[in-house]
Amino acid sequence: MRRGGSVTNGKRPTVSTQTATAGCITCHGQGTGWTGANALALAARHHDATGHPTWCDTHLSVRYGTTAHDDRQTDIEDAIREAGRG
Repeated sequence: MRRGGSVTNGKRPTVSTQTATAGCITCHGQGTGWTGANALALAARHHDATGHPTWCDTHLSVRYGTTAHDDRQTDIEDAIREAGRG
């Protein structure tokens, strides 16, 4: 599951993302069986239909503020030139 977006509450920009993975111990072992927006629902429905033990892992990431845009253009030639000066 991946949700997110940018929200400005008037004071700070906020970006959040959420990811989810899920699986069935019987069918998938320790591997992941489902990912994406429906992973948790699929694990629940699979358990209801089969009685198999299922698992779900979710991760929420939140970032506040924005990074300043760097107008400098850097490329490999700039890096080589800077390395030669040191």
